[in-house]
Amino acid sequence: MIKRPLKNEGGMALILTILVVALLTITVFDLFHHAWIQSALAAGFRNETKALYAARSGQMAARLILIEDAKKNIPQDTLDEEWAQGTIPIPFDDDEYVFVSIQDQSGKFNLNLLTSDRGYPQQRWIKIFRRLLENLDLDPNLSDAVVDWLDANHEPLPAGAEDGYYASIEKPYSAKNGKLDSVDELFMVKGFTPKVMKKLSPYVTAWSDGKINVNTAPPVLLASLDEDMTEEMARAIVRARAMKPFRNPVDVKRVPGVAEVYPKIALSIGARSSFFSVVSSATFGETTKIVRAVYRRSASGTEKKYYRVF
Repeated sequence: MIKRPLKNEGGMALILTILVVALLTITVFDLFHHAWIQSALAAGFRNETKALYAARSGQMAARLILIEDAKKNIPQDTLDEEWAQGTIPIPFDDDEYVFVSIQDQSGKFNLNLLTSDRGYPQQRWIKIFRRLLENLDLDPNLSDAVVDWLDANHEPLPAGAEDGYYASIEKPYSAKNGKLDSVDELFMVKGFTPKVMKKLSPYVTAWSDGKINVNTAPPVLLASLDEDMTEEMARAIVRARAMKPFRNPVDVKRVPGVAEVYPKIALSIGARSSFFSVVSSATFGETTKIVRAVYRRSASGTEKKYYRVF
């Protein structure tokens, strides 16, 4: 049989050519896409690593600032010192900066003071905390839940909660019956919703010298020190310390009206601080790293109490 030549050889060749070109295009595109992904991942990893080390360097810089401040041996810690000047930009690389902010933890209310080291409720501090909650327009009965979380017993206070309550929730756990490791732990305590925490967090801490620094405490906390402390007296303390910081807590007696209240607040206030929180952040590209830490400082160095990377 005589084979006839294909009439569509040219058409078949064109189709094959198109298929080959399409396959090559897909292959090349896939290679470029893979290379782009690898490049993006490498850039992201580079930026993340750089941001992390920058944020860590910010922590080191803040620690040096605190140590140098302690070496001055000034008898008080105030808001006009170098460490308290808001967010500090620290050069890191060419035109890049790491941003650092330092806060005095003794200018806040230490939640761990609500119970003694042996786990017994301390009424003086509980009353101050209840007044602080009221001044922030929060339910003062929230204090019961915190005390139950901290105290050594398993009997709930009227508005508190112990193991029975925490065992009944969707993801059960036990009451800690011990000191807080961080303020964030309050999210585990009955009644402490994100809304409550947003209001309360700026004014509380888990570390301090055991007294509230009248040179750094906000007016709302000063007004909570005693039932006879008014908002006007608290604002007067803030104005007085701005003109002349209190070298000793007894110096607050020079503020009009405070002398009469002083005997009732004397055991709760101080003028110096050893505990400071440091927040450092750095951004490279689209990557930001934040380090939050708390240090106990002295002229000889700093002791890390809390450290977390975000």
